[in-house]
Amino acid sequence: MDKIQALNSFWNSFNLIAYDDSTVPEKAQLPYITYSVGEDEFGYPVSLTASIWYKSKRWDEITNKLNEISEVIGRGGKMIPYDGGAIWITKGSPFAQRVRDEDDSIRRIFINIEVEFIGG
Repeated sequence: MDKIQALNSFWNSFNLIAYDDSTVPEKAQLPYITYSVGEDEFGYPVSLTASIWYKSKRWDEITNKLNEISEVIGRGGKMIPYDGGAIWITKGSPFAQRVRDEDDSIRRIFINIEVEFIGG
């Protein structure tokens, strides 16, 4: 598994389909996660984002999913192995914020993370 596959694996580990921001299918059905992709060399952290999307009039389900993601990353971050190295994911600042959508039945939470690629 390479770096990008490892990042994809991380976002798909939360029992929702996760899509790279640039490849969301037109007919994708909520709920899902979208995430940005970027990489750099060791010693150069990269700021990346993700969004959790739900169709609901309430915030409780999407907030529960955010809490799940937050717990997995934890205070010290989460290491995700890939061939020849690992991705160290930590919380960015602010870690999460609610985003208003034109459609009042869509709930979105925007997430900031810092990613460092360790190794090859």
